[in-house]
Amino acid sequence: MGNIFSTDGFLWRAMRDLTSLIIINIITIICSIPIVTAGAAAASMHYVLYQMIEDKEGHIVRSYMKQFKGNLKSATPIWLIMLLGTGILFFEYSTFKNADGAGRAVIMFVYAGFLFLAMLSVWLFPLTAKFVYPTYAYFRNAFILCITRLLRTVAMVVIMSVIPFILTHDLRLAPLAVLIGISLPSYFCALIYHPVLDQMIKQMRERKEEDDPEDKV
Repeated sequence: MGNIFSTDGFLWRAMRDLTSLIIINIITIICSIPIVTAGAAAASMHYVLYQMIEDKEGHIVRSYMKQFKGNLKSATPIWLIMLLGTGILFFEYSTFKNADGAGRAVIMFVYAGFLFLAMLSVWLFPLTAKFVYPTYAYFRNAFILCITRLLRTVAMVVIMSVIPFILTHDLRLAPLAVLIGISLPSYFCALIYHPVLDQMIKQMRERKEEDDPEDKV
């Protein structure tokens, strides 16, 4: 029983992680209020979640804000492209939702477009959090991961759809949506994508050591 309540026990770790998720969620909401900065906020959130999984999160607010400033340049173009794509799909949906015949075929393409953007998004911002690429390379690599890690992709899309839906469609759960509505499903996704990104990071380090053998420790 003593081990449960010790600083190394399950209960203590669970409460610590829950507190961290609440802090991360609130910061992410605040940093997303100017809609244009939501991409940087998402990338910063995933960086801190990644650190949490590796038990390296340190000072959450300081780490988050440091990443947020750095992610504004890399994540904002990605976010704006995704926002534009989503806006176009919503426009097409509102135009053809009551149409017959060919209009219904358009709606099917719109649904497929939404699914495609959702699949991209679960990889885009974690990649932005951990890697430095040109903007096009983030989309290319996210697309590759969508295909090569399809089961993980589907699982993350389901998580990012179901949990927020549940929390936002019952007024009794509204406080939970404010506290953990973004960070909790993102944390579950981080548990799924962490092994993949960790492997990518190790491969990059190995290639760098092969290119610069004098830098090996």
